[in-house]
Amino acid sequence: MTEEQLVKSLARGEPSALEALIDRYTPYVSAVISRILRGRQADVEELTADVFLAAWDNRGKLRSGQVKGYLGAIARNRAFNLLRASRESLPLEDDVLLLETDGPDRALDKKETARVVNQALSRLDRPQRELFVRHYYYGQTVQEAALAMGLNQSTAKTWLRRGRETLKAILEQEGYGHEAVGDLQADG
Repeated sequence: MTEEQLVKSLARGEPSALEALIDRYTPYVSAVISRILRGRQADVEELTADVFLAAWDNRGKLRSGQVKGYLGAIARNRAFNLLRASRESLPLEDDVLLLETDGPDRALDKKETARVVNQALSRLDRPQRELFVRHYYYGQTVQEAALAMGLNQSTAKTWLRRGRETLKAILEQEGYGHEAVGDLQADG
């Protein structure tokens, strides 16, 4: 069946046309989603099904020669929407970023340090805070964190640098000396 015949059959509401569409484009749609949702196979399978459901619901809008692009656009949008939704649900406010104590001259213990750092983190914009926590607390590389957040790598590096500068200033205002904020030096 040609794509033109497939589009006409879909427009008539023929279930066999949907089956043909699924058979022809599932590998492509799954690949698009998998590149965005690395390692989340259950989500890939669910979104792949959602893409074909959306195509069925909008079958009257499909045009011959544009089906693959249409499916790819839906797949990308749904995958990025899922990433954004899961990013919003991260319990970032509950995370604790501990700085190691360097020596006896430090007046505050780790618990106090964590409180002050969390307070400082809360003053960052949410996306900047999320990037900071992903990189420094969860140990994601700049590239992994940027990909997960839909940022380019240079933007992520800039946000991390600005975040370090902001946190350093806040910590110094809270009474931490230069050596106490040494952990916030550039790393990449």
